[in-house]
Amino acid sequence: MVRLLAALAVTSALALAIASGAAGEGSASVVANSTAQSRTVVFVPLGKFPSADANALARHLRSRLGVRTRVAGSTAIPRSMRDGARKQYVAQKLITLLSRPSTSRDVVIGLTVEDMYSMSEGFRFVFSLRDPDGFAVVSRARMDPRALVPDPALRMRRLQKMVMRNVGSLALGRSLSGNPRSVMYGSILSVDDLDYMTQEVRPAAPSRARRIWLAGANRVCKSATSREVALWSRSNLDTQEGFVAFLQENIELRERHRSELAAVPPAPEDRGMLRALQTRFKGAVAADRAALAKLEASWSQRGLGLWAVQRVRLSATMKASALELGSRACGRYFDPQING
Repeated sequence: MVRLLAALAVTSALALAIASGAAGEGSASVVANSTAQSRTVVFVPLGKFPSADANALARHLRSRLGVRTRVAGSTAIPRSMRDGARKQYVAQKLITLLSRPSTSRDVVIGLTVEDMYSMSEGFRFVFSLRDPDGFAVVSRARMDPRALVPDPALRMRRLQKMVMRNVGSLALGRSLSGNPRSVMYGSILSVDDLDYMTQEVRPAAPSRARRIWLAGANRVCKSATSREVALWSRSNLDTQEGFVAFLQENIELRERHRSELAAVPPAPEDRGMLRALQTRFKGAVAADRAALAKLEASWSQRGLGLWAVQRVRLSATMKASALELGSRACGRYFDPQING
């Protein structure tokens, strides 16, 4: 029994690591500037940040915001900027690696793959730190889903939003917004906030088709969450037999919920993302069926642990998709803490 519960604890530990709202962003007030459009945005890859990704960001910003961009050469990160006790880099030190000629008005943004924190904030880590004089550093360490399931496209979308937020503030004179769907949203505490944000400064109201989909999807996901929470609560997970019975019922519930969600008419603009979500959902249910068959044929602690890790990985990816689509109710349903 102890080993069974220990394996299941893998799910909770991973879920908490994913969902932790312990992030933040160092920022300063922004004053609109009528000549902001003339400022060039310079990206500086720091340390091991790939130059190819920096160039992709520069192209995206030129296309999306119409700003001039260029990518500078890579800059090494001194080991002295790392806090050995925390195993993180200090954001205030990283930003000192950035410079420009005294006569330049360029906005300079450093990009790093290293985890970092702010000495002036109480958060465990920060995605970004910016200086109102036109400098910022952005870390993709906690945006990277590599530890869960490879998804470079999701990582890049998250990075694009945080970089656009800094460009909007420093180069375009945009103020922070109270709209959680705006790329300028003022309170970024986790990757969930990044996923829920769009890449629009002033997002348009949802189309009628999207409002209909959201209403239907939210209804399905709220009901589904209640059923799954109830199942977890009433199940006896202290024994092998109890866990197998739980997983059998859980698979049938998830298949039902997948079908109900698929039956909600999609908005034309969201069909691609919804197809991808349904494909992942179908794959997650199939993975559960395969894991159940293996556990029934040959019960093992290792098999249980593999199931738990895989469940969290797939649930986290589906949660990100649901939030990008604008459904917090479905984001909660796919949350590894609920569906893990």
